[in-house]
Amino acid sequence: MDFGKTPKIVVSADIAPNEAVQLAEKLLPARDKIAALKLGSLHAMDVGLRETIKMMKEVSDFPLIYDHQKGCSDIPDIVERQVLLASDCGIDAVIGVPHGAGPRSLERFCTSCKSAGIEAIVLLEMTHEGAHDYHKEDTPRKIFDHIMELGVRNIVAPGNKYERLREYRKWIDESGSEMKIMSPGIGAQGGQAEKAVEIGTDYPIVGRAIYLSEDPLKAVEEIYESAVRGYEKR
Repeated sequence: MDFGKTPKIVVSADIAPNEAVQLAEKLLPARDKIAALKLGSLHAMDVGLRETIKMMKEVSDFPLIYDHQKGCSDIPDIVERQVLLASDCGIDAVIGVPHGAGPRSLERFCTSCKSAGIEAIVLLEMTHEGAHDYHKEDTPRKIFDHIMELGVRNIVAPGNKYERLREYRKWIDESGSEMKIMSPGIGAQGGQAEKAVEIGTDYPIVGRAIYLSEDPLKAVEEIYESAVRGYEKR
């Protein structure tokens, strides 16, 4: 799917389902500044992903990304079932994290998303320190090269690790791809939307800086304006 003209904000709604619904309603006036809302495994474990999506779609038309935290890190058959269940619930895109599962699971993730008609988004690196201490140094590059072959159009890369983000943008530019970067780590984890977008982020992923704000709508508008400034500096 097309998440719209860059830069836009992906709002991470890692809060109780009823609170996520209330947040979606509050953010409707900023619909043109928001690419999607991101739901996570906590929603699936609370009232269930299907029920959460049903409630969300009753109040808004935001595209919905599901982050299984961390899906695609199992055997291919399980990965396929995760994707198809998420699709059946009404999700629009799914984030996959293949680091611990290998190429066959990544391939099944992408082909399952394609057959279900939803967008495959692949994470290259997480935001917190030590997240990839158990991985080989060339793991993100291997994943990137593989998803280029698989036709993936969106990746997740940390918005608070500027040098790493710069490297990922370089890979995309050198490949001639139109692949987009979605970046968490902005706000509560120290990343700045303006700087991240200037370096390479297309869609800042922001959670706590929005949903913990006294005025979430104002927070989105301020982050969006910051992202636009960064985009103009590229």
